[in-house]
Amino acid sequence: MRLRMLLYRRARRLWRWLVPSVPVAQAQALRRALRQEVRSLALACEATGVLIWLMTLMVSLPGGGAHLSAELLCTAAAGLGMLLSLRPRPPWLLSLGGLMVTVSLAIAFRLNLEGSAAQAFWTLPLLMLFGMCLALCHVRLRDFLAGIGAVGLVFVDGALMRSVAPAQRPVLAFFAAGALALCLLAHLALSRERRSGHLLQLRLAALAYEDALTGLPNRRAFLERTQAALAAMPAGAFNVVLLDVDDFKRINERLGHEGGDRALRAVAQALCRASAPHLCARLGGEEFCIWIEDASASPADVAAACVSAVHHLRVDGLRLSVSAGVATVEPDVPLHRALALADEALYQAKARGKDTLAVAPPSGRMPLTPAAPERRTWRPWRALRRS
Repeated sequence: MRLRMLLYRRARRLWRWLVPSVPVAQAQALRRALRQEVRSLALACEATGVLIWLMTLMVSLPGGGAHLSAELLCTAAAGLGMLLSLRPRPPWLLSLGGLMVTVSLAIAFRLNLEGSAAQAFWTLPLLMLFGMCLALCHVRLRDFLAGIGAVGLVFVDGALMRSVAPAQRPVLAFFAAGALALCLLAHLALSRERRSGHLLQLRLAALAYEDALTGLPNRRAFLERTQAALAAMPAGAFNVVLLDVDDFKRINERLGHEGGDRALRAVAQALCRASAPHLCARLGGEEFCIWIEDASASPADVAAACVSAVHHLRVDGLRLSVSAGVATVEPDVPLHRALALADEALYQAKARGKDTLAVAPPSGRMPLTPAAPERRTWRPWRALRRS
């Protein structure tokens, strides 16, 4: 019993080392990055296999094989699999296309082998080649095992085994087991290296584009995502909601900086829930911003929902509130001008007594309120008069 538990723990530790666990928030991005990385490699391996098969078919075509129609059908199925692999979406088409190409070529080689005088002993290197290609191309272990199992079922049967000399059968079995183990280890090692590299990239991206205190996108992430959305937006207005925590200096003075951090986290969670599915980011300090690209959504309603959500919050017995400024502008208006309009509306909401919202005029081209001219205190002619 102890030996069994020890072996189980060692196997579990080895599995965790080979296949490291991934946080749920990063799993989808990791799968997308891994698929994008292996797509070109998978297409190259599939094209190489199809090219080798076409050369084999051209060599055996003058003899007129017994299964020529079936071989041509397998060739068409392999071509269809390559076409499926070329499509970027949905993502499962890459796995399906690779499996179709692998199984079709395996059946084609199997049929071609039946019509030739070659022994089945030479099919094992081909099986190993298919396995190595699958190990390189597949991201998920179940796809790899499905491809290996399908190829093995195609090649391993009684007719092929009877064509092997009895003295060569142990060598054949040893070679098959070694090929399968080598392909499996290659797949696990490559998957681990890919996962580790992409996880490091995701963590670095999270440090660069995520606010450490609240977990929301930071200013850099907000600006990059909104600029990309504006570049892809053909027409139609976009909306910006700027929010600021009321009397945050008083909160810091009463609760301390730790209490202020708790208040910011509570406000961020409330704003994220109230503004979903729109982009909510922390621009810095106690200032948050919501980007509303959906034309059917009312920015005033989103801002009112955010103000109402924070209105019911209390941190250490202290009630929290936010003020909001809403701006709706055209796509040709720069983002910094839209933020300036929302900032003016935010100051209007602050002037009305806070814990409310204000909406800027719908035109993004209205002139902003000019700043008061700076008064000069130094007048050079006074010095001349004194002299």
